[in-house]
Amino acid sequence: MCELACNRLWLPTIPKEFSVNFPLTICAVLMLGALAGCAGVTADVNARGDLPEPAQGTVNYRFAQSPVQVEKGASSPAESMLRDGLAKRGFVEGKPDTARYLVSVAWATRPAGVTVAASGDCAEGCAPAGQPLFPWFGHPYVHTLTLRFFALPQGTEAYRVSVEKRDRNGDAEQALPYLVAGALARLPYAGAPQWRVQLREPGAAGDAAARAMPEVVSVKPVPQPQ
Repeated sequence: MCELACNRLWLPTIPKEFSVNFPLTICAVLMLGALAGCAGVTADVNARGDLPEPAQGTVNYRFAQSPVQVEKGASSPAESMLRDGLAKRGFVEGKPDTARYLVSVAWATRPAGVTVAASGDCAEGCAPAGQPLFPWFGHPYVHTLTLRFFALPQGTEAYRVSVEKRDRNGDAEQALPYLVAGALARLPYAGAPQWRVQLREPGAAGDAAARAMPEVVSVKPVPQPQ
């Protein structure tokens, strides 16, 4: 496939020392472009604790507000997306005195610069990330979203779900819909601690108008080591 595509390209006169690398680079770009068109977006999910299943009835909650939010009287973009998604799953934002859960939301974007061992011991498990195979595609980034449900009035953590998405786009708000969709895809993610969620870009299914939230294609538990 790559050879055929390259044979159809008009190539200018290239110095001898670049005569091999240049066509191979073009082939690599063509192949990656084709693969990108077929691949979806993947989000990795970690969950622990317990929440009521949607079929058990409506559950009231309220969002934890930061001092800045209280002062400005505004909510974050994440809360707006979560509010709609949680409502579809039986969680309704209520008054502070009727809320069963206090929900805290934390989301961030950072360069994927360090590999950390799962044990948290960096003696041998942490190392600078390798250079991108094709550096012109941009620097890799890690986007994360963590939801924590605190039972009221005790204030103890009842449930936590964390989502991670990796790409080469440093725009945190662009990644946010995928993180929210991943966090809510199978809330409360009972039966396994780690899951992999496959998502489709908004509007990719041929809708007349692009959807605001990505479509969930599949949700599968990650096999755990025996």
